[in-house]
Amino acid sequence: MIPINPTQLDDFYLHKFKAQEKISKVLGFIKAEGNKKLIKTASVDQTSLLSLFTQMLSLLNLKVDGNVKDVLNSLSQNDQIKVSSKKTSERHDDIKIVSKKIKDSHYQFDISKDVVSKDGHKVIMISCYARDAYLGRYLIKRNYFYTRDREEFADRAYDEIMTKIADLKDRYYNEIIEVPEIFAQTKKVLDGVISEIKIEEDTIGNINRQPEL
Repeated sequence: MIPINPTQLDDFYLHKFKAQEKISKVLGFIKAEGNKKLIKTASVDQTSLLSLFTQMLSLLNLKVDGNVKDVLNSLSQNDQIKVSSKKTSERHDDIKIVSKKIKDSHYQFDISKDVVSKDGHKVIMISCYARDAYLGRYLIKRNYFYTRDREEFADRAYDEIMTKIADLKDRYYNEIIEVPEIFAQTKKVLDGVISEIKIEEDTIGNINRQPEL
């Protein structure tokens, strides 16, 4: 569900919804093709299925970390995994970096954990969106997907992102780094996060609201 504010619709949830739609299409594909049991038949059928799977990911701007066949197998078996309900709680945190100079932009980081379900298959989605809080423009949008049996790794990724972005905030306020470095350092942090499947969207990171002549 997308929360509705009487005066404003938070587009953070709209962007997450689009990411959830993409991974839902992947889960729907796995459900349909899994019924044909191609993954357990001759190598020629496996090759065909893997090719279709790879093409679909490419069309959806999704990227696989690691071996495509292993990822497909994990997702195919995903509905058979029983996970304690204690671990399936969704999470959402935000970190704000308020600039110390008028000419510099403020930054807001939204980090969340969601469970995406489709046809009995479920994945964990960890999201981190960084935006210029003054202009409202997103600079980085990352979504990482984990199978339910790897929820522990998803939680670790969430905690790692939170910790490292908080460290960036501290380094900025302690004058160890300047505003232009925030984007570059954030990108390094998020590039290092590993998952089965991910969506990466980056834009120009350096914004000067009042450039000096």
